[in-house]
Amino acid sequence: MTSHALVWGLGKSGFASAKLLHQSGWRVTVIDRNGNGDITDRQLFLQSLGIAVHLETDLTQDTIQELNPQIAIVSPGIAWDHPLLLWARDRGIQTLGEVELAWQYLHNVPWVGITGTNGKTTTTALIGAIFGQAGYHAPCCGNIGLPVCDVVPLAPDWVIAELSSYQIESAPSVRPQIGVWTTFTPDHLSRHGTIERYAEIKASLLHQSQYQVLNGDDRY
Repeated sequence: MTSHALVWGLGKSGFASAKLLHQSGWRVTVIDRNGNGDITDRQLFLQSLGIAVHLETDLTQDTIQELNPQIAIVSPGIAWDHPLLLWARDRGIQTLGEVELAWQYLHNVPWVGITGTNGKTTTTALIGAIFGQAGYHAPCCGNIGLPVCDVVPLAPDWVIAELSSYQIESAPSVRPQIGVWTTFTPDHLSRHGTIERYAEIKASLLHQSQYQVLNGDDRY
């Protein structure tokens, strides 16, 4: 029987996840409570592939039970401790973010993971340009705009990934060759609760990196 994946959210990361899972032979269902703008174009494209897409639909426990997925890919905009995710995990459903999904396909490729409150995008673009000038196929991806799942078919030499705290939190297996932390100031506290928790999430990327690059001028 074909494995079933639920994708919660049809933003850029959900769209990329759904395509990659479909190409890998999964049966995919996408659910999003919104239903306007670019999301309808994504719906039409995925439906042309045979993927079930339900817009203007709230995800519920009953829906999850009915779909009975093995995995659930979660939009970075959804809190990692959302009650529905906690409920799903208690029932053995693997929950992961788009970056974690991409890591399953790209774990044999070296990564540079860039995080920080400010300066991530500029630093990511600079590192990508340096690697490109050195002759490496090293696309910039992640929070910079290109979902990491879209990098999988590109067969990169390196992955240059800008990673927000939301993405790091939902990608616990990611272990970059090089981790870069640009700056740290209080942010996203409505999501993470405390500055200590926010710092812990950011630091986890560096803890899992083989080499760490820190900003010596940053007081944190």
